[in-house]
Amino acid sequence: TEYSARMIEDYLLQRSIRTSIFASRRDLIGLSAIFNRAVKDGYLIKSPTAGIKRIKLPEIQPTFFSQEELDKLMRAMNDNQDLCDLTIVAVNTGLRYAELISLTWTQIDFQNKFVILNNQTHITKSKKIRSIPLNSDAFKILEKRYRNQSQNNLNVVFTMFEKPLNPNTLSQHFKKYVISCGINPKLHFHSLRHTFASFLVQSGCSIYVVSK
Repeated sequence: TEYSARMIEDYLLQRSIRTSIFASRRDLIGLSAIFNRAVKDGYLIKSPTAGIKRIKLPEIQPTFFSQEELDKLMRAMNDNQDLCDLTIVAVNTGLRYAELISLTWTQIDFQNKFVILNNQTHITKSKKIRSIPLNSDAFKILEKRYRNQSQNNLNVVFTMFEKPLNPNTLSQHFKKYVISCGINPKLHFHSLRHTFASFLVQSGCSIYVVSK
């Protein structure tokens, strides 16, 4: 009850200046959730964030790999086959980071060459069930990993050193290889999704087809 809208706005302004506008926006979302819960549970009559508008983010040009940069990255990853496999499937399917690390073998339709995102192990961003076709490169990787499953009883498709993937560790590993091979340091794992879309457009697919 001691917090006012003015106090929160001042904090968000300082957060934008000292850190970033993105951090400020995330904090407002988190604070709004906390205060809304306090209202729901009867601790507050009104949330102090109720009248604060969400910060509009500046448009950022999406980063994506050129074929040359992707080739350099794959060569650098030769000593980490798990990450190499994950990267190949990511850039050939356009699957999101969270969709890949939670992917299970029951979601792979080997007969029809599809990945089925059924909202069972991970709720997709659109919350819709999607079927993602597999091209030959992605299919070969999944077939190989299925044949070479160890005895660790993990149902997930992608592991690292026979352990489930940790999102933070994965990002750090990926960034390390990006930097080590001397390509654009702004490239990150999500850039693979943009690269997938970019390659499709370059091959002649319409934006509509790519979006679907």
